[in-house]
Amino acid sequence: MLFSCKKEKPFVPNYANALPGLWKKLGDFPGVGRVRAYAFTVGKKGYLIGGNAGSGFNVVPLYDLWEYDPATDKWTQKADYPGQAAEYIRGFTISGKAYMGTGFGVQYDDPGAIAQNKDFWEYDSVIDKWTQKADFPGVARENVIAFEINGTGYLGLGTDNNYAANYKDFWKYDATADKWTRLADYPGNGSFGVAAFAIGGKGYAGLGGSSPDIVKKDFWEYDPITNKWNAKADFTGKERVFSSQFVIGTDGYVGMGTIPTGSADDWYKYDSLANSWIKVTTFGGEARYDAVSFSIDGVGYTGTGNPSLKKDFWKYTPTKK
Repeated sequence: MLFSCKKEKPFVPNYANALPGLWKKLGDFPGVGRVRAYAFTVGKKGYLIGGNAGSGFNVVPLYDLWEYDPATDKWTQKADYPGQAAEYIRGFTISGKAYMGTGFGVQYDDPGAIAQNKDFWEYDSVIDKWTQKADFPGVARENVIAFEINGTGYLGLGTDNNYAANYKDFWKYDATADKWTRLADYPGNGSFGVAAFAIGGKGYAGLGGSSPDIVKKDFWEYDPITNKWNAKADFTGKERVFSSQFVIGTDGYVGMGTIPTGSADDWYKYDSLANSWIKVTTFGGEARYDAVSFSIDGVGYTGTGNPSLKKDFWKYTPTKK
């Protein structure tokens, strides 16, 4: 994926255009500024892990884990990720424990290293401990999608580090049995940088890229009962990859990311009950891609990302209906 290297202009927060809903700037993330990190929630806490603190072909892998408390707007560092990957780690939360893996974990200029990974790990936030689980059984990869539905984890898609391989296989993970099972392949056009989330017992995925220069707008619903993908309403914004997503109630939010003209700052809401998209807000901060995002108690959170290894963090409170 090619990006322009234009000189950045001074940034002015976009509070005036951030309605409906309200963006509020929080305290900066205290760790190293980064891109391609992963964020998840356990209970009423948010977590941010890994990423890359380099730029271009200068990779600086990060394995640190941080816990965010929205009640105090404070971050606390936890036990480092013991896995092989650093950036594009992905996973889900099941019964109060987080599960994650895959991703990219080496220097681009290290010819003897394995770039993509398939190891998988469980994190217990109560005792701050990592436990290795069964490897992801598909081809080692990065940039997967992952979500949880009714106590089962789902993970798939992704690519290699050259965007030459476009994986469409999709798997479920049984945490109790520590077992993976292959499911119906993803029928969508994109395979990397795909937006994904789960709402009301169904999984949703779409947008994304199928090569470094082709991005899509199709959107799909996965039904775990029938093991089938069903086409839903196409995304109505500009096609994009490396967007951010979170869920509030029965709505999925997709925003920012890389569009053909650069970085995006718009956010769209997918109403899963009406199967419809609407633009709902412009981000209060600077446009970006490869940021992290999560939601807690009806509030969305996002931060870090490209360009310039950002550390700022924001919350979004939707307008009440």
